Amino acid sequence: MTSSKPGDDARTEIIHDVDYPLDVPSSSGATTGDAATTAFPAAGVTDYSQFAESGGYDVSAPLPFGEQPTTLAPEGRGEVDRRGTTDLGLFILRLTVGVLLTLRGLQKLFGLFNGPGIDGMAATLTEAGFEQARILAIAGGAIELVAGVMLVVGLATPIAVAGLFGLVGLGMAMTLTGDQTVPLLGETTRGLEASVLYAASLLALLFTGPGRWAVDRKWGWSHRPRFSGIIWLLIAAVIAGLVWYFLNGTNPLTSSGNSAPVTAG
Repeated sequence: MTSSKPGDDARTEIIHDVDYPLDVPSSSGATTGDAATTAFPAAGVTDYSQFAESGGYDVSAPLPFGEQPTTLAPEGRGEVDRRGTTDLGLFILRLTVGVLLTLRGLQKLFGLFNGPGIDGMAATLTEAGFEQARILAIAGGAIELVAGVMLVVGLATPIAVAGLFGLVGLGMAMTLTGDQTVPLLGETTRGLEASVLYAASLLALLFTGPGRWAVDRKWGWSHRPRFSGIIWLLIAAVIAGLVWYFLNGTNPLTSSGNSAPVTAG
């Protein structure tokens, strides 16, 4: 193609060179010369044999270019990516918290390890303003004992953690309603740091799961808890709140002067 403008001394040659991979048939069906590359194919000449009748390319035939398609098998839901020593760390945390709270349950139920026993715990709860103190002492000790063992072995971990968290919360409320001011960090007397550490550890396990070194390793909450942690946390908070409201009724944020100081740790 040649183009020129008035006043130009030189002529500019613009050549469009199109390299077609295949010769396009002419209107007469021939594929010779330059005319074969510039003419459009006549209707009815194009070969549509490689197209399926339902539309689209016939995938049963080999592709004219590239590699053949490869089907990848989906990853199984039970497979868990390696997480280094995370499972070992979760097991150590479960073992420590579970054993300590199990020992607390043995103290309350059977008086072991210089514990108060059921009678001593019932008397403490009565002084703290609770009704049905003996029933609460038995129930609290049993929950600590059973849930502590469940936490150690990693069995139904969200339920065990929620029950223990509710007991720790009740213990902190009893401490705050005592006749003495309880510091967060105590030097001569025990403060709230032990209870705060218990609560933080239980919350961590509730939202991380027990890990693969647990009986729950085949369940989703062992390594990928989603909404189970929030649900069981709300259930524990509601039950603890109802127990406090109906069986005690005092405001845990103010000291009443009628209850004895009891630490949750």
